[in-house]
Amino acid sequence: MVIALALVTVILLFTGPLVSHSHEQVVEQRFWQSFRQQWHLAQTRAQLKRQPTTITYSADTNAVVFTSWQNRTTIAVPATMRVERFSPIEMQADGYVKPATQRFYSRSGRCRYRLVIQMARGEYDVKKDEGIRDDG
Repeated sequence: MVIALALVTVILLFTGPLVSHSHEQVVEQRFWQSFRQQWHLAQTRAQLKRQPTTITYSADTNAVVFTSWQNRTTIAVPATMRVERFSPIEMQADGYVKPATQRFYSRSGRCRYRLVIQMARGEYDVKKDEGIRDDG
């Protein structure tokens, strides 16, 4: 009985951090999926209803906020991520977005995410820079 309990304890000690790390990565992936979903929704509103959207970062709530005429959606930034730079983004009524780069740091993945807004039709790409140490 004692041996079985000791064996279970050892297994939990070794797998606990792995499960926690996997959960953190899933939470970060959900953040990016939610961001992409809201981005496409804003583009659709621009194309169909000619409504502009402002995308900002609120340090008070640690969230990215999409604001359009009667719509306001808040996406919480995961606790494992830190916003390094986020300038307000204006998606115009025709869907145009001025090119820009926003930066996030992931403590969990020890990497930097660069959200690069491109010129062509307001699309963006998330680039992951690996092996970055935490400076802040």
